[in-house]
Amino acid sequence: MNVLAFIITTIALLGLAVFYVWYLNTYVATDLLNTVSYTSSLVSSALVHEFQNAITIASMGDVVGSFNYTLMLPTSAIPVQGMALTYTVTLYPKNKSNTLLLYANVTVTMSIGPLSRSETATVLVYSSAQPYEITAYNCEKSNSPVTLVNPAWASQGLPNPALNCTWTSAQVQLGEAVIGISKG
Repeated sequence: MNVLAFIITTIALLGLAVFYVWYLNTYVATDLLNTVSYTSSLVSSALVHEFQNAITIASMGDVVGSFNYTLMLPTSAIPVQGMALTYTVTLYPKNKSNTLLLYANVTVTMSIGPLSRSETATVLVYSSAQPYEITAYNCEKSNSPVTLVNPAWASQGLPNPALNCTWTSAQVQLGEAVIGISKG
């Protein structure tokens, strides 16, 4: 009888352990997914806001010539609950109907132990026929500044190959995500 009780107790404990591991994985994965979505939305919104600020400054009558603007995006201020947070921002231009558009792909990755979740969002950060030239500095795979928007491209078309600029969350945190705006 003791052997039968031992077998039943062992099976019950193993079943409880399997349920606990499954529940913990499900909870962490769901929490990770929710946090990734929230962070992606936060970074995308902040990026659009930063470009709006820069363009607003450029459109002021007293501003002449060119100036640099450091993008301030969420970094360590995001409560990540013990999770590793990284993101990349890739800016790239498009030309539609003689209007220059500047898009950003924001990829947010969060991981905790072996679990990892990523989400990519594409946001429009600049759309204008105004004569502004936008240049990105300190891009990840470029030693020189990258011109992302040039007013001449509206009529001439984008250069081939198309230019882009990628910054990592570490570069943003170090203040290296800088755009230059020149008024034409």
